[in-house]
Amino acid sequence: MTVTAEPLGSARVVRWEQAGRLNAWTRETIEAIADAIEAAGADEGVRSIVVRGAGEHFSAGDDLHAALAASTDDWAATIAAFQRVTRVALAAPVPVLAAIDGVCIGGALEFAASCDLRIATDRARFATPEVGIGLAATNAGTLLLPEILGETAARELLLTGAPRDPNWALRHHFVSEIVAPEALDERIEAWTSGFDAVSRTAVARTKALLNARLGDLVTRAMDREERACVELFAGTDARQALEAFAHRRR
Repeated sequence: MTVTAEPLGSARVVRWEQAGRLNAWTRETIEAIADAIEAAGADEGVRSIVVRGAGEHFSAGDDLHAALAASTDDWAATIAAFQRVTRVALAAPVPVLAAIDGVCIGGALEFAASCDLRIATDRARFATPEVGIGLAATNAGTLLLPEILGETAARELLLTGAPRDPNWALRHHFVSEIVAPEALDERIEAWTSGFDAVSRTAVARTKALLNARLGDLVTRAMDREERACVELFAGTDARQALEAFAHRRR
């Protein structure tokens, strides 16, 4: 897996790539993404941050190959990394735009929920399949998804694990717009260039005010999620699901 950070006008594009695994994330990948977002936000010349997967996919979420081999301590560290990348996105003093193509699954979808804005291609697919592998959501997803989608749609997504298409995501306000894959780069440039016309300081203050309305709810949600994911990982359902996944890939 490689993570890069490149300029795009006044924006910084943070991009990850895991060839052959739908850009799934290991703990090292998640930490590198968080580091890159943090560094971009600290640069006074950066007016926005774009996060995206390389190629045709955003991310399939946690790398289940790594999860299968993980000890409980390793898994706890991975969950902590997932929570950190959301804290970093929320704390960034500039808008974070998730540009979603292909799959946006599990922890990657929950991370996208912590971004300020999201756009998607018409071939994007969304799901939180954790319940199907004996686990639970992370990245404050149990708080942020109801905030964004509404209570009923969030419960539909989180409790069924079933995939949803871009029109569902647009209808429930998860994304601001749907574009053709070939138009994604152009729309990213249009969104990011718009932040050149506004005050970086005022945007940072406004974002902080928006986040402050949640008080300590994000921290408390993450604490609950982290505890649940570590406890569930040690359970029979998660172990059987991970072994079944490994068997299918042989």
